Amino acid sequence: MNKRKPIVIMNWSMRQNLVAEAKEYAGEIRERESENQVIEIVLLPSMGTIQQVAEVLSGSLIHFGAQNMAVIDQGELSGEFSIQSLVEMQGKFVELGHWERRKLYNETDETINKKVKLALQYNVSPIVCIGEMEENEANNVLDEIKNPNYEKDLKSELFLRVFNSLYGIDRDKLDKIVIAYTPAWAVGKTKAASAPHIKRAVSIIRDSLKEMFGEKAKNTRIVYGGTVSPENTKIMLNLADLDGVLLGRFGSKPERLHETVEVVRQAKC
Repeated sequence: MNKRKPIVIMNWSMRQNLVAEAKEYAGEIRERESENQVIEIVLLPSMGTIQQVAEVLSGSLIHFGAQNMAVIDQGELSGEFSIQSLVEMQGKFVELGHWERRKLYNETDETINKKVKLALQYNVSPIVCIGEMEENEANNVLDEIKNPNYEKDLKSELFLRVFNSLYGIDRDKLDKIVIAYTPAWAVGKTKAASAPHIKRAVSIIRDSLKEMFGEKAKNTRIVYGGTVSPENTKIMLNLADLDGVLLGRFGSKPERLHETVEVVRQAKC
């Protein structure tokens, strides 16, 4: 029996940076989802508003976290965000390895691996972003015709990302980890990856986890992120072995986030 709790994650990126709007958004989400106990909801505010969002959500069932953190908890790293600060705010999650961090800031799998281990050391759940980095097309149903090595290439890249990012992780902590399948070519675009492609990618990720960690790998939750909306969430969840979704700009309005939560609830509960 699948005991993984469904989850919906909202990443604000740098779309809401003013304290007033961040508190208003968090307050509306708290009001709308105050009775929700079956779906885990996680808000990832912009860095400058985490403390204020934490205050709004204090005592509620809604979790919050950071969009990134440093590779060490304290030391000479000017401009970085320490996990010690997140823990003091009572944040429970941290997103790691977003494609923007990898591409724009040259973060490697080795860097992500260090951060994952540090997050787990502080009992914070890492949301580990894994996906293809190269340009592609969102309408990829015919990928096998365009590229005969499509599945082989996909399997090779995703296994490498999973292996390198989670190398040396204690298998007893796999239930603390969330894998976000986030192909770079679908994030922030007009169209999500096709449901058949997501199904195949998630299957590869689950097989990779099992190969690394055995049966305990089934405790790890996997979500999809990349142009997610309430409209396409249902199709994804019905076809792929997902535990939820990672929202971006299409969840920037509280009512749209609520719609997505309801879709996940109906599909997974």
